[in-house]
Amino acid sequence: MTTTMKQQIFLLPLLLLSSANGFVTPSATSSTRQHVIMQPIISSSSLKLGSFDEYSQTDPDQDLAYEDTLIGTTDGVAMEGKFVTVAYKGQLMSNKKVFDEGQISFRLGDNKVIKGWDRGLIGMKVGGKRILKIPPQLAYGDRGAGDVIPGGAHLQFDCELKGIASNAMEEKMAEASSMNPSKVFFYVFVAGSIIYDVLKYQMHVI
Repeated sequence: MTTTMKQQIFLLPLLLLSSANGFVTPSATSSTRQHVIMQPIISSSSLKLGSFDEYSQTDPDQDLAYEDTLIGTTDGVAMEGKFVTVAYKGQLMSNKKVFDEGQISFRLGDNKVIKGWDRGLIGMKVGGKRILKIPPQLAYGDRGAGDVIPGGAHLQFDCELKGIASNAMEEKMAEASSMNPSKVFFYVFVAGSIIYDVLKYQMHVI
C-alpha cells in the first residue's frame, strides 16, 4: 500500500469526524469570481467576519471565508439536510502542502464533517467550485489530526459540488461511489456470502 493510499484511508474518517442532483452533473459555465463575506448559517456566531482576501491566520477571532470560482448552472442548491457529493483538495494554508484529496458524500448539517464544511458549502449549485478558508476552531482545533494536520492549522479546501441526491437510492449510490475501494470489496464480499448461504439453505430444504 502506497503512502498516498494510507493517508487517504486515514484522512477520510477524520474529515467525516465520527464517522448527485439525481447524478446529473452538468458543467458549470459561469466563470464569475465572487468574493463573499461568510455569514453564520447554522447558528449565530461571535467570531469576527472578514473577506476572503483579508483572511488572517494570526487573528484568533478569524471566521470562515469563501470564494466562488465557478458558479453552478443547475437549480440544485446545497443546503442543510441535503445529501451532497463533493470532490475536494485540502491543503495547509501555512505552507500550501496538500494533505488530502478525493470525493465524499454526506448530509449537510448532520455534523458528519468539520464545521467549516457544514457552513461553507451552503448555497453552492451543482457543478460549482468554491474555495474555503477554514480557521482551526471550525476544523481540527488545537489537537490537529495525527501527524498530517498540526494543531491550530488553518486549512484551505478547493471544493466542487458534484451532485445532490434526491432520494434514498441515490444517496446509497453516492455513498458507494465515494467509498474506499477496500471497503466496497468488503461489503460486496459480505453480501455475496450471505446470498450464497441463503441459496444454499433453500436448496438444502427443497
